[in-house]
Amino acid sequence: MVRGARCGGDGKPTMTVQLDLTDRSGQRELEIDAARFWIGASRSQCEVELDLPAVVGRVLEVARDESGRLRVRAEPGLPFPIRCATGSIGARFEPFLDGDTLNVGPAMVRLRVRAAPVAQGIETLDPGALAPAPGAPVGAWYRTFMAMSDQLEGVKTTEQMLYAAMAAILKASGADRVLVEIDDDDDARAFHLARPDDRRPFRVSRSLVEQVRAGGRVVHVPVAATDPVARAIHSIRSEGISAAVALPVQALGKTLGVLYADCTRDGGVLSVEDLQRIVFVARMLATALGNRVLVKHLLEPTPAGGEHFALQSKSPACAEFIQRVKLFAPADYTVLVRGETGTGKEVVARALHDLSRRRKGPFVPVNCAAIPSELMESVLFGHEKGAFTGALQARRGHFEEAHGGTLLLDEIGDMALELQAKILRVLHDRVVTPVGGHRQARVDVRIVAATHQDLERMVREGRFREDLYYRLRELEIALPPLRERREDVLDLARAFAREAAMELQLPATPAFTPEAEQRLLRDAWRGNIRELRHVVKGAALRATGGAIGVSHLDLDRWLTATLGGAVAATAGGAPPASDAVPAAVATWRVRLEAQEKEALQRTLAEANGNLTRGAELFGVPRTTYREKLVRHGLLEA
Repeated sequence: MVRGARCGGDGKPTMTVQLDLTDRSGQRELEIDAARFWIGASRSQCEVELDLPAVVGRVLEVARDESGRLRVRAEPGLPFPIRCATGSIGARFEPFLDGDTLNVGPAMVRLRVRAAPVAQGIETLDPGALAPAPGAPVGAWYRTFMAMSDQLEGVKTTEQMLYAAMAAILKASGADRVLVEIDDDDDARAFHLARPDDRRPFRVSRSLVEQVRAGGRVVHVPVAATDPVARAIHSIRSEGISAAVALPVQALGKTLGVLYADCTRDGGVLSVEDLQRIVFVARMLATALGNRVLVKHLLEPTPAGGEHFALQSKSPACAEFIQRVKLFAPADYTVLVRGETGTGKEVVARALHDLSRRRKGPFVPVNCAAIPSELMESVLFGHEKGAFTGALQARRGHFEEAHGGTLLLDEIGDMALELQAKILRVLHDRVVTPVGGHRQARVDVRIVAATHQDLERMVREGRFREDLYYRLRELEIALPPLRERREDVLDLARAFAREAAMELQLPATPAFTPEAEQRLLRDAWRGNIRELRHVVKGAALRATGGAIGVSHLDLDRWLTATLGGAVAATAGGAPPASDAVPAAVATWRVRLEAQEKEALQRTLAEANGNLTRGAELFGVPRTTYREKLVRHGLLEA
């Protein structure tokens, strides 16, 4: 094809836009030498016309800025969306990747900018200059990706997996070098590969990599020499980078690392096709890495400070519920999670979400005990403007916010009977109606309910709907208390110490002395994992970066203070040694129970029966406060 090369009045070359068009009339190529032009449908009198059924007039406007970059915008009111690789095109001008393809209804339009060299008249370009990038034939890169897929299925280590993906990128695209940085728990590991099979480290454009880390978006520099932003980056100039791509590697709802590829040869280009192939490989790599991370989290015997503590246990008491979480997660059935306060019911609910097909959707936890009953309906179902005093604007409820994901109804046993009936209706129809409105919204939500209460007894006493009980109990998971899984106490304590070290910015994770470890193993942990976490974090703060001893745990001191000095001090005035604790436990327990009951009576009286206020005075969450009142016979269950 002969392309025109015109010069402006200043002798500088002009730029033309090449269009590859495919519509009902077939395929054709055009060139437009204009700073701005319209693409339209039949009888549109536009510079470029497409054969589009039932459409007349302007469809898409194309413009070039001073640097020659393309921008596009769509005519409002079209009967179809206009899409490209980066998303849908709106009514305002948006940047457009040179060489990308637009889907204009049933037609396709590919746009490329051609800069003509300074010349007089017409010049025929060398066809060799238009040769496709390495691996351009569909069959070649298809075979490359299939071979990569087979390799990923058979490799046994993360390193082998990464190099298989990097080799596929070098084979299927025009890239000369590939870097993958994987973020581990403690640091980031970097893997390098350059043509033909050189694994020695090399310097890259850290600016582009950090842009990806900061924004989580794809960065594409097809030709650095014509990109004014890229030319200004020092690393691109100093390393002789002629083109580059950087993008995040994402799986399981989180970023696992960054993939970077570039060209260092003169005239090297990474086209849109190269970008698409690199993105495709990155997607396959992320899936494989995500599956490996998932298996590691499920099978790793020692807690690694991750969010799936509930699935990491050495205790035989946990084997059944861990197996159930793995089995139930892929299904969309409603799950009832049961266990004492502090056993990790919300952590298990998150694991069910993260291991399900809904993991990319939202996870919305709702504490039914922490929200006043008169507000719960609005919180769950939303409300319209003016539905009640203070409703100054419409608001979506948690059911709509969790659309496509998982909704956790924590402490479901504290929900009022009237609201239980409405929850039952939503579970049946999957339709919510905001308070004060008539609009019905269909929701796609998986329900996980959690409670520490005896729902069977509540059903017998008429305080919990029997039909809702059976609806929630499609599947059930029971969590053992920490006292029944003592094999996990030290592993959990060390994980919480690592968590505290990061929060306090300590130079290293504090270790536990042997005496402190023995003290942790002897404690009853009535508050379960939540209590252990609070004790360890407080101990890390008191240890100020050193080893955590018995005194830092503050457990004996708390007992002494609670007993009002009833525990005798030693002759030197020091508190008794930790070894003396077990002999007096029975006596302490009786006295502690009596003092706790008295404190509960006083706070309840001072709060005039208001449980929320009483819990604040007692210094515990409302659910814990209510549980203590019931246990001491001060409140009916």
